[in-house]
Amino acid sequence: MSTFYERFLARRSNKHSVLCVGLDPDPALLPAQFNGVNGVLSFLQLIVRATANEACAYKPNVAFFEAMGQAGWEIFTALIETIRKESPESLIVADAKRGDLGNTARFYAQTFFDTYDCDGLTVNPYMGLESLHPYDSYPDRGVFTLCLTSNPGAAQFQLRGTPPLYEEVAAAVEERQRITGNYWMVAGATRASESLTRIKKLAPSVPLLIPGIGAQGGELATVLNACGTDVLINSSRGIMYAYKETGKDIDTAANGAALKLNQEIKALVSL
Repeated sequence: MSTFYERFLARRSNKHSVLCVGLDPDPALLPAQFNGVNGVLSFLQLIVRATANEACAYKPNVAFFEAMGQAGWEIFTALIETIRKESPESLIVADAKRGDLGNTARFYAQTFFDTYDCDGLTVNPYMGLESLHPYDSYPDRGVFTLCLTSNPGAAQFQLRGTPPLYEEVAAAVEERQRITGNYWMVAGATRASESLTRIKKLAPSVPLLIPGIGAQGGELATVLNACGTDVLINSSRGIMYAYKETGKDIDTAANGAALKLNQEIKALVSL
């Protein structure tokens, strides 16, 4: 039974990629021909097929699927099946940011790891690390703990205190990682290099998922200089909706955006 990290290393080596393609299907942003439930799924399948050779991982944001009710979960299931078919070695991280205690967390783990067979799940640690213990029953899956997010409002809580709260999280997750080995952290690309460097100093054994590259304005060189190659660099809107900027076909534009970001990454680090 390989761990998430071992599968990440294999995929990174085989594809020379740390690109994570975020899948956030907002029906209001899709072209008219992709209306309705079947249209949303067709659009997502087009994006997956266009990026299959470039992606190390995919990150479907669960909120966009939940909003469509039962049909959304059916799309989510079909999307996972598509990824497994089109890009079998790619990792799937469900972006759900779940955070609750004991028995509830156990069922969250069952939902995404057993029912939907995702490789990883984003979780919220702010009820204390005991809320993450149920995920330790899945040593082959990745537990992606929020540490320092990209949004301006993060300063209200995450940057408060001495040391800042996000540093307390990073240190605690590092301690947990040394016990279980299946933890990652989420740290936004728009954060200053000092913050990312501090996270890596406090949690050197914990790889990072970095959202915020592209549409949110994160600087790739800053991130990679601070974090190295034990990362997944996420781009969502910059790839999914690249056709809006380029005027090219949806799949051609998505492939081009993914390829361009991969080339930029490889120009900065060796994969």
